[in-house]
Amino acid sequence: MGAETEKVTIQARRVLVSVANPKTAMGLIQMAHKLADPQNGLVLALYVTLLGTEPNGSVFEALQGVVERAREQGIRVELVTRTASSVARGILDAALEHGVELMVLGFQAPVRGRIKLGAVVESVARTTPCDLVVYRHPVNSQVTLEHIERVIMPLDGSDNSKVAARLGLALAETYDAQPDAIYVQTDPDLPSWFGLARIEASLSDLPDTRKVQRQVVRANDIVQGVLSRCDERSLVVLGYSEKSSLDRWIFGNVAQRMLAQAPGPVILAKRAYREGMSATQQLRRRWVARFAPMMTPSERTDVLRQAAELSQPGINFTVLMVLSALLASFGLLQNSAAVIIGAMLVAPLMSPLMAFSVALTQGQLRLMRAAMLTTLLGTLIGLGVAMFGGAIMPLNVPTGEMLARGKPSLLDMGVALASGAAGAYAMARRDVPSALVGVAIAAALVPPLCTVGLALAFGEFALASGAALLFLTNIVSIGMAGAAVFAWLGLRPRRNSYTRQRILISLVALGLLALPLASTFVDVVRVERDTSTARQVLERNFDHAEVIAVELDDDTVTATLRSTEIITRRDVSDAERALEDALGRDLSLEVTYWRAIVP
Repeated sequence: MGAETEKVTIQARRVLVSVANPKTAMGLIQMAHKLADPQNGLVLALYVTLLGTEPNGSVFEALQGVVERAREQGIRVELVTRTASSVARGILDAALEHGVELMVLGFQAPVRGRIKLGAVVESVARTTPCDLVVYRHPVNSQVTLEHIERVIMPLDGSDNSKVAARLGLALAETYDAQPDAIYVQTDPDLPSWFGLARIEASLSDLPDTRKVQRQVVRANDIVQGVLSRCDERSLVVLGYSEKSSLDRWIFGNVAQRMLAQAPGPVILAKRAYREGMSATQQLRRRWVARFAPMMTPSERTDVLRQAAELSQPGINFTVLMVLSALLASFGLLQNSAAVIIGAMLVAPLMSPLMAFSVALTQGQLRLMRAAMLTTLLGTLIGLGVAMFGGAIMPLNVPTGEMLARGKPSLLDMGVALASGAAGAYAMARRDVPSALVGVAIAAALVPPLCTVGLALAFGEFALASGAALLFLTNIVSIGMAGAAVFAWLGLRPRRNSYTRQRILISLVALGLLALPLASTFVDVVRVERDTSTARQVLERNFDHAEVIAVELDDDTVTATLRSTEIITRRDVSDAERALEDALGRDLSLEVTYWRAIVP
């Protein structure tokens, strides 16, 4: 098809439309259908129910009827439902999961008076992973998009006006309406050709613009100039591009007044991707957005509010910390994993650590200090309770559960990192039960903390130092992982030098805390590597035996073997020399072997 006959289309394969009111659902579905790909387009009609509320059965049944009628009109549409903490979160999650390319949102507003985009539209607009069309229909008007006669496109050559021009021409073609491009010239000294040049700049990349009527309107006010060319059957299309200020688009005076005063319908359009971005770049960004569910403004505000509350030690924090430390100490002494799990269920240490992570991403030193003091208070409470329990108990021998926490490994750090990431994600996403994640964080903190207290009470200082290292490493790992997840979800500070300075101070403080832990964990990594090498050497030298356990302590290797054959002193000496060659230092090997007797 030649360029002179090519039409402007949207070509969205999947279009999501949020429906809540059966009276307006059909109009939104029809509009979404018009914007979808004519051959392979699919409209997803989304009905969101809120967590903790009973779904409205009558509304859902009415929406099912609307969808059935739409199908009878030849529209490919599916009704999907989702339960979420907020309507905006449900819309955004559904768009990500279904791979939507375009979203259509609708809202009604009075023709006169002030107007603000609703909280749902604002939240979706700020974080949408795909293109967005917001349709505003005036109250008490019988005019629908099928009745429009003209599509008014205010153009000034900017990126957002190019978005409006593309969508406006597509809608004019769809509804067989006359496309009108308007430039409002408020400076009386400028010649008319200046405004016409701005219009042509907006239409330059679009095919077949011969039908577009160009008008330069002289007026003292942009909105009044556009409204002077509008009537009830005129559709006004305003565009927003990624390069413009989103705040200006949402709260800007022109858009706000146009929404409030236009006698006919108004459409606001936002493109998720810049003009000229290749298909590969768009696909890459779409996949990145799919696995990075950005928080809405209300969710970010809620996280900040929660962090301020969680950073303060209340009576509940103190009581739960005492009870969890008691349960963990009893579980460690009884060597009972079940009782230790019970301690995790009530441990409150997740609260100040998540507040610390939020403070780290925001550069809020006061909040960080409060969270650290609360964490320190919880640590002292748990340590004191465990030491007291160890002192009054007749048992003074470390149990297996205690010994398991006396030698930290990289796997323990992995547990802490995963726990911190899960805690931050649950705090940001209110539909994820945070209590379950609190158990994971408590698993990384309460048992090693109580092991320190019990070991000190028993006089096992080596065990206490190992458990203390594990506890401190987990504290740092959880804080860093939580901060990384919050930043990934969009909780970022304001862009000013003062905030950057505070974040830098926060990172330096965290780095100083992590520095001694990093040096110690270098030794842990070395020991694990040498232990793995020692196991491989023993498996080669005792190929007729099963290597059950290998421990490396300074220059002594202790191994436990199981074999059906006798292991001699010469076998042990040969293996010892092989270990010295493999590890490059003098070692002594102690072997305990179990003789296996088979029939």
